[in-house]
Amino acid sequence: MWRTTALTIAVMTWGIMTTSHQASAATKRRGAMIVSPKRNEAVERSHEVVGKLYVPGQPVILVKPEQGDGTWWIQPRPTLSDRGYFKTEVRFGSSTSRPGDRFSLVVIVLQSSSDIEYLQDRDYLAEIPETIWQSEAVPVVLGDNAKQDRGPVAISATILKPSHDEKVKRVTDLIGRVPEGLHPIVLVSVDDHSGLWWVQDPIVMGKGGYFKSIVRFGNDATPQGTKFRVLVVTPRSSQEASGLKTGMSLADLPNGIPRSKEIVVQLERPEANRVEGAE
Repeated sequence: MWRTTALTIAVMTWGIMTTSHQASAATKRRGAMIVSPKRNEAVERSHEVVGKLYVPGQPVILVKPEQGDGTWWIQPRPTLSDRGYFKTEVRFGSSTSRPGDRFSLVVIVLQSSSDIEYLQDRDYLAEIPETIWQSEAVPVVLGDNAKQDRGPVAISATILKPSHDEKVKRVTDLIGRVPEGLHPIVLVSVDDHSGLWWVQDPIVMGKGGYFKSIVRFGNDATPQGTKFRVLVVTPRSSQEASGLKTGMSLADLPNGIPRSKEIVVQLERPEANRVEGAE
């Protein structure tokens, strides 16, 4: 992935490619319209966005957190329907976002093969070229129900080792499997009322979707017998993955994120057993 500075230069180059769009500032913003959600509407973390095209082309939906570095995150490709309408499921924020966080929503319209080719392998834009067709920006706010999963959650990973109820050492290898093409992230939480999930070290992928991760259960002061919850998630976008970096703690999981079945393991400390035996 390009760094933001490099991407800014690339966007400037892209802007030169799109100078054929001879449109005034007022006209270019009429290239598309966001039908839903409305301005300042409360949205869920995963929310359907509906729009309408005013000019021919491929719509691309962008989301920018109000509190951030100004990055516009590219959303999944919309599905087109009759009369220029389109829709797609959009992600607002990450697992660290909270109700009340604000976002801007914009649609840009790509009309040339060079524009489409430029964006097809990218996850975000540092800025939107002024010459590209676009909609008016629509501000939205993350609602109070943002933590709730909507409907069944997809099972996208399997934890093969350790097994449920197994006793584990403080530092243990976790082995799992995912469909090829997915990028698993391992999370661990103490089985108590805190609810905090800790993101573990990056995984090492093998053949056939198998992966391995070094997992840490507690610290040197964690008592023997402490129980931990273990989960593997597979982010649906780079935006979602950006909120799941090694060492981070999460109060809640991203809404609806595909995951494994949760297992519970118990910490076993060999040194504690030796002390007990000596007594």
